[in-house]
Amino acid sequence: MSHKNLAKEIGVDTLDALPRDVSPREYYRGHKDGCDFILMRYPEISDANKQELSEFIRIGQWLSSQGIKTADLYETNLEKCYALFQDLGQESFGERLNNTSDQAQSLYKNATEVLKILGTSDALDKLPNFTDSRIRENRKQFVDYYMTLLLLKSQDDAVTQRFLSVWDKIESSLPPCPQGFVHGDFHLENIMYQDPAGGGNKCALIDFQDALIGPLPYDLLNLLEDARIDVSAEIKTEMQNLYCAEMNAQEKEVFMQWYRVLATQFHCRVIGLFIMLAADQERDSYLIHIPRLQKYILNALNEPVLAPLKQWFEEEGVDFDLVKDLDGNQIRNAFENLWFSNQ
Repeated sequence: MSHKNLAKEIGVDTLDALPRDVSPREYYRGHKDGCDFILMRYPEISDANKQELSEFIRIGQWLSSQGIKTADLYETNLEKCYALFQDLGQESFGERLNNTSDQAQSLYKNATEVLKILGTSDALDKLPNFTDSRIRENRKQFVDYYMTLLLLKSQDDAVTQRFLSVWDKIESSLPPCPQGFVHGDFHLENIMYQDPAGGGNKCALIDFQDALIGPLPYDLLNLLEDARIDVSAEIKTEMQNLYCAEMNAQEKEVFMQWYRVLATQFHCRVIGLFIMLAADQERDSYLIHIPRLQKYILNALNEPVLAPLKQWFEEEGVDFDLVKDLDGNQIRNAFENLWFSNQ
């Protein structure tokens, strides 16, 4: 369906296309019946996309029932895979932080308080489990892309299995991790700033269609150890303490051990993802964040709980100081050469 036909069906004169992301969805901004709206649309009409749109609506309604602001639903057409939502504006928490850096503590506190609400809520039923998620599956991207680039050698399945076994060993050494609702992509760009003049919450959540039942530290570490920005040690500690304020000493220690483990696992996955995006999709803008991820991982390897991982890296010759000043063309050439050499 063309833009003009889509606009006509919805009953508006024009739709303004918004920048695409890596998702299968398209977004448009429009105005109807005195309200600004955002149109979320799946260009491919399929049962899977209909289900994802329906799930997005269901999760949004549940979040609202927990007192978490999300975009109000104006109209929906599941058969044609689109819905109209309230326009939450154009200023994310990330944008506001860029413009008013002195508000960092306030913004992170507001976001952490939202996570506390979600962490103490009875989780929504019928959500996928973190254990079976793409997040968990894509841990191997570290081996497939970072190690392959570092060692200039394709890594076989045995290396991947040894890497995953190290994580299994680390996780099995810990008490069970507290579980609950996990947004799955909780960072400042997925929190929209709302004018609190009327007494409402400053924050509204977006991009929660991939929500899970999983480890509660995951969203907090995603917020505080974002691959794209630096968060001060003071803010990290303050927000960790804020989140854990109602826990006893033992509960907090378990939570923070899992935080350290899952954060390092997250950084290993994302460092592989960013190299993959450059190698396979020529999306080189992410490469600037590789040094930050390397620093996160190096600092974490001093934690006793991660000793098996540190040992494995040493045995495999993984050095986080060797891959730096990355160039997308060099990455693509390296992987192309490896691909040809394996033919």
